Amino acid sequence: KGFHCFVFKDEEAKSPKYAIELMNRKAVVQPSHASYVPRVPHPGVGKDATYTSVHLETSLGDVEYKFTFANEGGKGEMANRFSGAVTAASNNASTEQVRTRLGHGGLLNKRSSVRYANQIGKAKAKDQPEAPLTSGEVLAGMPTT
Repeated sequence: KGFHCFVFKDEEAKSPKYAIELMNRKAVVQPSHASYVPRVPHPGVGKDATYTSVHLETSLGDVEYKFTFANEGGKGEMANRFSGAVTAASNNASTEQVRTRLGHGGLLNKRSSVRYANQIGKAKAKDQPEAPLTSGEVLAGMPTT
């Protein structure tokens, strides 16, 4: 919701851990691949699962974030849906920035939930980690069942 990608600690978390601003970012879907770490599949996915990564890049093409999704049914639908949502949010953020710069900020009719999401996103963007998490840190936080 809004112009940020909210990152939560887990599915039960009530508030986001931090937010990633999506303005001037683009999502690039990478080809499907096997797990980066052999024999450590995503929880709930079989050992033979394939994965699709989405790179969140700046307008200059620098990769800032990487998201990896398990392919359910082998199609990478979740990665494509995520990429579409990021693209839409990025385009909307850029459009609002241009309208505001041109003095048309009063013409923007945003829903209250989007305004609230943008407020939370701005506050939580400051909580991003200084350095990217390593794959070891990510795997350490995953359940081992």
